[in-house]
Amino acid sequence: MAKLKRFKLWFRKRKKRLLLSFALILAITGTGYGYRDVISAVMISHAAQPVGGEQPLSGADPVQPVDPPPPPPETEEEEIPPLPDPPAGELLEIADGDYLLALVDRRTTLGRYAPDDLVQVEPALVHPAQRQWSYFLRQQAEQALRRMWEAARADGIELLLTSAYRSFETQEILFRDYASRHGEDRANTFSARAGQSEHQLGTAVDFGGTPADHTSAFAETTPGQWLAARAHEFGFALSYPDGAQEITGYVFEPWHFRYIGVESAAEWRDSGLVLSRFLESKPQRWLE
Repeated sequence: MAKLKRFKLWFRKRKKRLLLSFALILAITGTGYGYRDVISAVMISHAAQPVGGEQPLSGADPVQPVDPPPPPPETEEEEIPPLPDPPAGELLEIADGDYLLALVDRRTTLGRYAPDDLVQVEPALVHPAQRQWSYFLRQQAEQALRRMWEAARADGIELLLTSAYRSFETQEILFRDYASRHGEDRANTFSARAGQSEHQLGTAVDFGGTPADHTSAFAETTPGQWLAARAHEFGFALSYPDGAQEITGYVFEPWHFRYIGVESAAEWRDSGLVLSRFLESKPQRWLE
């Protein structure tokens, strides 16, 4: 009888996980390379909670991460092997991650920097399908995001957040997962390694809520066009523009914006420069 109960419990869990996997596969294949930020598909549970800055709301029943069907009892799941990091001596380590104009790109690293002024983003600003998690930003960025959201809403446009702060550990898991599924070379075109993601700053956000989420077609949506035209008014800059992959290393991401302050965003906009080139023109401090 005990064995039968254990089998039924295992079967129910397996059935639920398979159904979830199938649904997410349909979502991913329907959005081009949109697997980049289907975060719920790769957030790994640790101590019954997702790792990093995107935590489940109290009392919520968050969607479980997508894994292969569980192996037979008493068999451990195969772990994704770690990827070698670039030689540390080749990277410039950012001295102050709190600096709004810190240059975060393929040549620099934040190390294990973590902001100490993170605040939760109001759930109303988050994509409804992702409100089972809490999202965080640095206080200044969160306040600017709220002002921008209210302005867009006044124009009849709904801006919905799909990603915000990510810890070093979360980014490490994401990149390793993407590389294991798509190959390291391809992962490098749409995902940053741990320590090299603007999301670790706590000032970068991704937007969605359209059928074109996390694809280049987001630029043609109403929210995408509004952001391209007005995000700088609230201090946000587009990090990875179209046609700039040779400079940034990343594909066009019309959904990804970084808060750099209203004055700096206006200066960036007027300069016509790719954001990373604009930041290169600003003072930067590196650890010895």
